Amino acid sequence: MTLPRPRQIALALATALPLFAWAHDTWVLPSSTLVTGRNQSVVLDASVSTDLFIAERPLAWGELRVTGPDGKPLPSGERSATALLNSVVIELPAEGTYRISNLSESLMASYQDAEGKPQRFRGTPAEFAQKVPAEAKVLGLLHTLARQQTFVSREKATVPAFAPEDRGLEVLPLDAVNDLSDGDRTRFTLLLNGQPLAGEKLSLVREGNRYRYERGEQTLSTDAQGQFSVTWAAPGRYWLGASHGDRPTAAPAPQGGPGAPMAMGGTRDKPLERASLSATFEVLPR
Repeated sequence: MTLPRPRQIALALATALPLFAWAHDTWVLPSSTLVTGRNQSVVLDASVSTDLFIAERPLAWGELRVTGPDGKPLPSGERSATALLNSVVIELPAEGTYRISNLSESLMASYQDAEGKPQRFRGTPAEFAQKVPAEAKVLGLLHTLARQQTFVSREKATVPAFAPEDRGLEVLPLDAVNDLSDGDRTRFTLLLNGQPLAGEKLSLVREGNRYRYERGEQTLSTDAQGQFSVTWAAPGRYWLGASHGDRPTAAPAPQGGPGAPMAMGGTRDKPLERASLSATFEVLPR
C-alpha cells in the first residue's frame, strides 16, 4: 500500500527522533580514549548504524569542536571518508583530557508551493531559507540539534572542567571519564542549552548488540540537579543517548477536506524544537 505523500511526510516526521532504541544510532568513536608514549593524536570515526559501532554509512560532520584540557578550542586535523564512515585526526598537544563534539542543526518541513501542491524539505536552516519560498505555506516545521560527544586523554585522565557548549543537549563529566575499569562509577550532569536538565531519561548500551537477542539497554534518570551516575558493569565500549523536546504529530488531522495537506505542528515563526545527544566511552578490564 502506497501512502499519500502528506501521510508519508507525517510518518517521516513522527519517526525522525524517537526517544530510545532508535532504528539507527549516530556515534563518534576515537581510536583510543587514552594515549601514552609517542602517541599524540587519535583518529575519530563518525558513522550511523543499526548495530552499535559497526559502521554502516558516514555521519556528516557538522560543527566539529575540540576543547583542550585548558578549556580552549583547538583545530581538528586531516579528514578522510569511506563508504561507511567519516574520519578525522585529532591532535593532542598537551597532557590531560579533551572533549570532542560534533553539532549538527537541521530542519524538516512540509509546505505548500505556489500552486498549492504539498512539498517536503529536509536540510540545514541556510538551505531552507534558500529553497523554500518566503510566501510558501508551511504546514509543519521541526528544528533539531544533534550532538555526538566523546572524551580522550593524553598520558593521564584528568577530571574535566569544561564550560558548557550551551546549545542543545550535552553531558559534563564530574569525574574522570577515561582510563575506566569495570566496577568504576562516573558522575555526570546533563545540560540543555547550558542549564541542568532535571528528570530526564537517558539510555546506556554496551557494544555487541549484534550478538545479543536483546539490545541490553539500561535506562538512567537525572536528579533535581540534572545529575546522574553510571556504574560500568563490564569492559567494552558504551553508547549513552538522550532526546528531548517537541514531537511531530503522528496522526495529524486533515485540513480542508479529503486529499488536502495535513498540519503536523510547528510554524515558520515557531518551529517544533528537539535536541538529541549521543556520547561514547571505553571501559577496560580491571
